[in-house]
Amino acid sequence: MERAFLAGTLHREQQFVVGIPAREMGDWDSDELILIQGIVDAWFEEDGGIVLVDYKTDKVYGKNPASLIKKYQVQLEYYAEALKRLTGKAVKEKYIYSIDLGEAVPV
Repeated sequence: MERAFLAGTLHREQQFVVGIPAREMGDWDSDELILIQGIVDAWFEEDGGIVLVDYKTDKVYGKNPASLIKKYQVQLEYYAEALKRLTGKAVKEKYIYSIDLGEAVPV
């Protein structure tokens, strides 16, 4: 992330709105688009793929990062899909940076 920042290729606060067919989001037999919108905290390209970073300020009880993954995994999957659609490149890594833990947690 630091290398991307120094190179000027770190993207921060990237807003997006994408339409995803309902059948891709669950057990629905519909091509109706469901709009997903959000703001990706940070992303950068590395070795031909995208690395996604989402900051969280949640208090992590028991200092167990698994609780963050459980709570935010679906959100990061949608963010990854949005970045893939916007850039045409696959997201190869996803991280939650926990302010409380002071560390990046791979998702």
